[in-house]
Amino acid sequence: MGQIVIIAPSKEFADTVRFAVNESDFKVYAPEGDRDFSFEETVPIAKREEVLGAEVIVTRGGQATLLRQIVRIPVVEVKMTILDILRTVHTLKQRYHHIGLIGVENIICDYRELGRYIDIHIYPVFSYEHDLDKQIHNALADGIEFIVGDGMSVDYAKHFGLPGMKLMPSQASVQEAIDLAKSLVQARFLERSNHEQFRIVLETAQEAILIISEDGRIHLANQRAEHLCQKERTHILNAPVREVFKNEKSLLSLIERPHEFAAEIVHVRNFDLSVSKRDIVVGDNSVGSVLVLEDVTQIQKLEQSIRKKLRHQGFLAKRTLEDVIAVSSTMQNVKAKIRHFSQTDSTILLLGETGTGKELIAQSIHNCSERRNGPFVPINCGALPANLLESELFGYEPGAFTGANRNGKAGLFELAHIGTIFLDEIGEIPLELQSRLLRVIQEREVMRVGGSAIIPVDVRIIAATHRNLQADVRNGIFRADLYYRLNILPISIPPLRERKEDLPALIETLSEQICQQYKYPKPHFPQSFIAKLTHFSWPGNIRELQNTLERIIVLLNARIPRDEVLNEVLEELIANERTSAIEAEGDKTFDSLLSGTLEEIEREVITRELHRFGGNKELTAKRLGISRATLWRKLKENELSPDT
Repeated sequence: MGQIVIIAPSKEFADTVRFAVNESDFKVYAPEGDRDFSFEETVPIAKREEVLGAEVIVTRGGQATLLRQIVRIPVVEVKMTILDILRTVHTLKQRYHHIGLIGVENIICDYRELGRYIDIHIYPVFSYEHDLDKQIHNALADGIEFIVGDGMSVDYAKHFGLPGMKLMPSQASVQEAIDLAKSLVQARFLERSNHEQFRIVLETAQEAILIISEDGRIHLANQRAEHLCQKERTHILNAPVREVFKNEKSLLSLIERPHEFAAEIVHVRNFDLSVSKRDIVVGDNSVGSVLVLEDVTQIQKLEQSIRKKLRHQGFLAKRTLEDVIAVSSTMQNVKAKIRHFSQTDSTILLLGETGTGKELIAQSIHNCSERRNGPFVPINCGALPANLLESELFGYEPGAFTGANRNGKAGLFELAHIGTIFLDEIGEIPLELQSRLLRVIQEREVMRVGGSAIIPVDVRIIAATHRNLQADVRNGIFRADLYYRLNILPISIPPLRERKEDLPALIETLSEQICQQYKYPKPHFPQSFIAKLTHFSWPGNIRELQNTLERIIVLLNARIPRDEVLNEVLEELIANERTSAIEAEGDKTFDSLLSGTLEEIEREVITRELHRFGGNKELTAKRLGISRATLWRKLKENELSPDT
């Protein structure tokens, strides 16, 4: 344990130390021969060990008194005990009648009263230079025959013919001093550890931190505070606050408020500061305060950094304008609108049937805009119930409702800050939430469910729907004011049946994506097959086309003959097309049937539907929404032949 250094002023003390402890565990200095260490020898040893990193010095007597004045590390004294004195004096009493105890004050101060009971004279030495010679002569004058004391006093007395013995502490006293030294080493380590932890916390803080004493002086400042004050730390520490901030009257006025405060904004030089103050209270007494100053610009940059990291948690737009297939003139016009609209911050409304690629367009707009480095946060407004949609959009405070996260939750508008929020199926949003959404769009600020604080948000809003919102407004299921707020920059996305020029390129791109997903070889489709696909209406649009291609590719890799797979798909598409056409035709003519008696209308409807489906009873029953048995009964009741 090189952290503890033992300086033994005499050989006798060194021997006692070696008996008490294992010398290899410590660095021990002891004189050679019978001589003692002089003060001139001890001081350089102590100073050198302090420089080398010693934590504690253990010694005794006058050496301990001296070294405490020289070094800055703790000096532990091996003290004499009453038992040590009694043991030594008892042995000497058998030979000498007049015994004196002489030595430095720290050795004998506790034994003056003891001298009365054991009949010895006490000669304290406060200063070797001024008192030692005088006390030796006093001992001689008192007829002292033998003295005991510290090494220097005993050695000096020998020059006057006065014999003596050096007081030696017991092994127990040495061990006690060593244990104390070990405790001090541990305490100093913990102190340094705590200090270093405090320093690291202070220096890594994003804020400028000042600790101000009760008399208004700066007791401590971190590096950020040094930068903020534009002064070196040596000119800040112990300086009055009024002096450091004498040119910042508004800030100084805020700092000198008698009470605590938080996040007060004050303009300093060419920037704004957020200032907080907390009192330091020990017991019932205030001993100072902590001042925390934050550059508002830095707070904003930190917020942007956090928002950017959120993008890596999934709020990322992966598709770009290059992913939008546009061979047809209608889609080229859509791409032109995307390029132009993306350079503004106005709300965009995407209108199109299911499966036309509205989210692809939304992601493309985001990645073309200045917000491309911000988050892209999508939500399907039709996929969640009203209460859950509200908490997802606007967030909620802790304990806002049963089952809520105890820490609360940020809403999607907050997460989309400095980015884009995509509100898909906006036409499905419940009427009771439309007013809250309208306020967010108007004011660009949200309030969490169960909260009272207004949270500003900077978001670009893109909404999408397959519904006719104008009809919904007329029917009272969609707010007119919300519709006009959304319908600022509309983009109508044409269905696939109106952009058939794009179909070959779409087939090429979608097939490649599917094959990459499944790690299948890319198939070659005959031009005749692709030409046939262009004749279908594709009511499910691109999503339907993608699903059809995925089925074809999977079946082809199941080693089913290509022609068989393609023919099967074409037959199914033809059947679906015929059914859709029949249903569409039925919808057009149904109103013309509503004349005459109920029996006549029923008879006419059944007759027409049977004719439409070529006499197929199963399809006719399905179209009419009745069972096959019911259809047979109706035919009989209306005196219609089953072969009608």
